[in-house]
Order: sequence, then C-alpha cells, then structure tokens
Amino acid sequence: MKFSFSHFEFDCVNLVLTNNGKVFSLNEKPAKLLALLLMESERIHSKDEILEAVWPGRTVTNQVVFQSIGHLRALFGDDAIKTFSRKGYQWQLPLTPVSQDNIAQNNQVVAEDKASVQDEPQQKEPLSETTLRKTTGKSKAVWSVAAATLLGLLVGVYFLV
Repeated sequence: MKFSFSHFEFDCVNLVLTNNGKVFSLNEKPAKLLALLLMESERIHSKDEILEAVWPGRTVTNQVVFQSIGHLRALFGDDAIKTFSRKGYQWQLPLTPVSQDNIAQNNQVVAEDKASVQDEPQQKEPLSETTLRKTTGKSKAVWSVAAATLLGLLVGVYFLV
C-alpha cells in the first residue's frame, strides 16, 4: 500500500520514500517504523510493539526506538508523530492512500507537462541571491539532521557496549 502526505509518498511494501517524485534515501529500520505507523495510523503503537515489528527477535534497547522516531521527525517535522506518555506513538499528518489509478493519472499529467515544456524555448535565469540563500539553508539543514542522527547512533552504540 502507498500513502501520500505533505509532498512525500511512501510505499509501505517496498519501503520506498519519494519526495516530489524523487526517491529519498531512508534506512531500513526507520522505513519499517514508518510503514507500521502509516499502515495503522489510527492506533497508538507501544514501544514494545514497535520493537517487535521493526527489530523482531533481537535484543535492543528502547533507545533505538527513540532514535528512529527522532529521525522520522527530523524528516517530516515534529508534528508528524505524536508521543503519548507511557502509551506510545501515533502518526499525525493527514494521509491519502495512493491507488494505481492515481499513479496512472499522475504519470499522464507528468508526460503532458514534459511535452508542453519541450515545446517552449528553454530560458535559463540566473540564480538570485535569495534562491542561493534558501538552497544553502536547506543544505545546512540536511547536514544538521545527518550530524544529529550520527550523534544519536554513536550514543546508542556507546550505551550498548
């Protein structure tokens, strides 16, 4: 099953996340956690349930759940996943199931858009200072998320050893 939310689309079977049509890299465990949260978005999922679904038969600490939730919140925003004290976690963003009909319609629209763009002459505009600042800010945000994730993993490994 595929779901659409914000500007993302996630395939819960193949664990593939796309952002505006482009494949977005997502590690296996956070992807499995995301699939669990999306497939049953009306439920509150306990840490034990998450551990069993995402890390079946493995002995891991609750820290891996916190890290994976943190990683998903970094990608989708803090409001994407709500924490219920002593109960668990629940997906909060509005979801739209994606059917094969929707995919066919989207592919047709994209093909029509590409055809109309090819008919028009290509003009390249210079990047404005504002655009450059926005792009640089996004790069910094991506590096910040990567650094925070790496730090979380290092802390988790430290406590496991």
